[in-house]
Amino acid sequence: MRALASFSGIGLRTGLVGGALTAAGLSLAVYLGAGSGIDTVSAQDVVYFRIGAGTPGSAYYGIAGQIAGIISNPQGSRDCAANQDCGVDGLLGLAQTTTNPIDGLESLNSGSLEASLVSADIADAAVRGIGPFKEKGAVTELRAIANLGNVTLQIVVPAASRITDVKGLSGKKIAIGLEDSDSAVTARFLLKAAGLNEKKAKLATGELDSVARDLASGKVDALAVVEQMPSTDIATLMASGQYRLLPAEIVAKDTPGYVFADWIPSGKYAGVDSMRAIGVPTVLVARADLSGAIAGGLFRALWHAAMPDGGQPQAGSLVPSMGRASVPWHPSAAEAFRELSKTEPAELPPAPPTN
Repeated sequence: MRALASFSGIGLRTGLVGGALTAAGLSLAVYLGAGSGIDTVSAQDVVYFRIGAGTPGSAYYGIAGQIAGIISNPQGSRDCAANQDCGVDGLLGLAQTTTNPIDGLESLNSGSLEASLVSADIADAAVRGIGPFKEKGAVTELRAIANLGNVTLQIVVPAASRITDVKGLSGKKIAIGLEDSDSAVTARFLLKAAGLNEKKAKLATGELDSVARDLASGKVDALAVVEQMPSTDIATLMASGQYRLLPAEIVAKDTPGYVFADWIPSGKYAGVDSMRAIGVPTVLVARADLSGAIAGGLFRALWHAAMPDGGQPQAGSLVPSMGRASVPWHPSAAEAFRELSKTEPAELPPAPPTN
């Protein structure tokens, strides 16, 4: 039996992409299914699928907006017989702001969201109950729908700095962004993978504007940002000609398999030649009890939107993949991946030590 949930005047800050609607105090009537909160609906019903997306203007908020537009297909909105790129029947995607990735996954776990976008290391930490999830406990029922792009560690130092690599940051003060933000949590993780942990460096958190001033004045020695490339903030700094980027490589032996060697291409930023970097996938996650029809439908919608003719991905599209596993795949999403890609999803690697 489905229960009718009514949301009225609750001040949720949600974004509807495909139309730039910000819903504050929005009144909604939504049919919720057992467990996941959504299920198959009748012709006159609309199922709202809320995606935790970070803060407005952030990279993840933009990606969640794209996802919402791709998966949305309220009754009568698209002619699916004539177009494979037709979303999930009866679904309306909403990109909903979250304070930080920890807040997003806790909201997902409690049923306030249907999905969330996080970096692979944060999803891994949530499932294992380590790092920022150590106090509140593991989010054991987390499942991945797909990897959607990557985020890369990008380290900036003043042009006059004598530091030439990550090893040279030992004992230095490194700004990593707002406490508990996507960038700060993953920067800690990737700096450790590159051979630098908090015992060897002083990691400082704070607003990026103030961090940039501290970097210019010498109050901090480096800025570590984890974002998609090109990062607007990094591009602004590099355009001034007063900064350099440092290369990074995987050094730690216990680094999980989903961390990969990356490159910052020549010309990506002003004055930057090609250099080594490291990164992790961005993952769309849901709960294990999300209905199979919807989980599989989400993957298929994303796949057909990226490759409407079944050939090469369109430039700038969100290409769903399962090449690197950080948490268990949702079985119905994995089934859709096998069907469409003709390959097997990556297996979940053994968990690294928790110490």
